[in-house]
Amino acid sequence: MNFRMILPTAIGLLFVVVIAVVFGRAQQKRVVVIGEEAAKARAAEERRKQRGDTAKSPMPAGQYDASRGEESLINPTRNSLDSELITLCRTFAASDAKARAAMRTSISLEEFETLLNFSQRAAVFAMRDHKVDWAKDGLTAIAMIEAERTDFRDILMSLSVLYHAARRVGANPDQLFKEASKLSEPNVKELLTGFVSRPAHEKDIRVSWGFDEVETAGGVGFIRRGYDKYHPTFDLKKMVLELGEVVAKDKYHPSVEIASNLPATWLKSPENPALDSVLQKVRAGASVFGRLRPSESASAQSQVLMVFLVEMEDASAAQELLAMSKRKRPNDYSMLGMAQGKLFCLLIGRSFQQGVPSFETPQSMQRFAAPVTEVLRKFSTANG
Repeated sequence: MNFRMILPTAIGLLFVVVIAVVFGRAQQKRVVVIGEEAAKARAAEERRKQRGDTAKSPMPAGQYDASRGEESLINPTRNSLDSELITLCRTFAASDAKARAAMRTSISLEEFETLLNFSQRAAVFAMRDHKVDWAKDGLTAIAMIEAERTDFRDILMSLSVLYHAARRVGANPDQLFKEASKLSEPNVKELLTGFVSRPAHEKDIRVSWGFDEVETAGGVGFIRRGYDKYHPTFDLKKMVLELGEVVAKDKYHPSVEIASNLPATWLKSPENPALDSVLQKVRAGASVFGRLRPSESASAQSQVLMVFLVEMEDASAAQELLAMSKRKRPNDYSMLGMAQGKLFCLLIGRSFQQGVPSFETPQSMQRFAAPVTEVLRKFSTANG
């Protein structure tokens, strides 16, 4: 997860709020202003340019393309950029301290983002190939970064999946992290050694870092995981991935998450007084967040499609939510509800920019009815 994107770009919120970012559920809190870390990184990048530390970067040309799913960790496919970065990482690791420092200062802030993406992809490939070298290369990519010129939380997110992958393939992650710290500048070294010293639950990707493993046709990957109640009897991981494919085949770039909730705000109305009590019957939830492709509309940046999937305690509870979705008549967004057995799915299409109309209308949303219902029906029948 890129914390500079902690609020989806499609939402376009231009305010600054203060949040307590908790790394783990029981550890210390650090107050962070959304956007502050990114602003600090940009300021540090400007200072680098003013110093003239702009020798030719060793980084290969190109970057990972989110529109092609290359920033997703669910089912990444190895490409030529991965191969070029492996070569670079090994050259960096074999260089002396002076050469490593020169390489690091010549890499731009934007190229650090590429290294972060590679490090997380490397964690997936380590698990798929059962090869520790992938984890080593991913950690070397982190060692090439200056913490001052990136968001430290992005580095920690990469470390969490690399630690998990190293342990998954039978390596000693503590030792690998210590070796990588020797290649790093002081601030990144502190992040690496600090991660090793955390208690076990603070290294657990499910407990503290918002990830979970998921099996795909291409092998194991990482799916985003929230912190809401999650006790499904259905395979919600596969279901939400199929719903993500429905969204991707339409006009949106999807991202998916499990253990997420169905926000009451979308169904709340005077006609639905029992909403809160019905939502207490949710066993588990998952969601898809779709960003409209720029080619579809001049206002694409503000347009989103959200898909909320919940498994209820029983079919009657799912039908109650369906009835509520039909009773509510929203003015500023379009909505479509569907239910099959214990499963309920709610689609929301809207613009998050004031004065910009929603790309979706109640009529246009109907095109999702058949494919979404088919996904619900397939899994509901299989579980019946």
